[in-house]
Amino acid sequence: MRSRFLRCFLTLLLPRSTLQNRQYMLSPESVPPPKRSRGDMAPPRIGTHNGTFHCDEALACALLRLLPEYRDAEIVRTRDPEKLASCDIVVDVGGEYDPQRHRYDHHQRSFTDTMSSLCPGKPWQTKLSSAGLIYLHFGHKLLAQLLGTSEEDSVVGTLYDKAGFKRAMDLVREEFLQRLDFYQHSWLPARALVEEALAQRFQVDPSGEIVELAKGGCPWKEHLYHLESGLSPPVAIMFVIYTDQAGQWRVQCVPKEPHSFQSRLPLPEPWRGLRDDTLDQVSGIPGCIFVHASGFIGGHRTREGALSMARATLAQHLKPMLASNPLVQ
Repeated sequence: MRSRFLRCFLTLLLPRSTLQNRQYMLSPESVPPPKRSRGDMAPPRIGTHNGTFHCDEALACALLRLLPEYRDAEIVRTRDPEKLASCDIVVDVGGEYDPQRHRYDHHQRSFTDTMSSLCPGKPWQTKLSSAGLIYLHFGHKLLAQLLGTSEEDSVVGTLYDKAGFKRAMDLVREEFLQRLDFYQHSWLPARALVEEALAQRFQVDPSGEIVELAKGGCPWKEHLYHLESGLSPPVAIMFVIYTDQAGQWRVQCVPKEPHSFQSRLPLPEPWRGLRDDTLDQVSGIPGCIFVHASGFIGGHRTREGALSMARATLAQHLKPMLASNPLVQ
């Protein structure tokens, strides 16, 4: 049973994500045990962000709860700095990577670490996610626990490095059924929402390059690429604005192509990785919440604010074009 579970666990962990081939060669003593801020009998607290959740922090929390010290941990989902400060370990939020204090975020502008940079001699140079950092710092201990052996056992290092496991049949079957349910109940109904948003785009902004979705969480990208090819007049959509689960607004840049990490027009570089008051001052738009370090998405407290972020980005992009071609003016 343990062997089967380990195969399934590694199948999820390694072949299908940016966690592939990630290593950690430091000694266990390099990561101290969590500092407890409450009574000894209180369970530890794992902090992560609230709102829409992703595989990254879900996997990070799941990995931690496979360890004895975090098995009964409370998951605290918040962005409140005071609440996060009371947590024993924080993943994917907080703007801080400090393994000595068990802070594992990767969204800050200063974070550029890869498996290669943190483990010299390893070849993998994909920037680590929060789940990658958890696997890096706790992976050997976790595998030793699941295998019932010590971290020094050579089999732990072998399995840690291994990335070619066949997917278990039950996992494939479960994923197939989940994808079918997604396509039937989410993806297909989303087409009508995207069609309506494109029809109303000039009411959102005269440029026609910003669309507003009536419902957040709508899988819009594939439909947008397909439908915008038939727009009249033709226009490339640059931004999509929508509400998140907390009722706040997001401005998301349209990728250059499906599954691309490059945006057609990312949010301005000086905004990237900034939050709250600092972002307000740099952008000149009060009420900002954040801009991702890559510039592909930002948050604002209001619809008008999110729209202003998109419009300001369009305006900054247009200025060099006008300056280089005065006839356009």
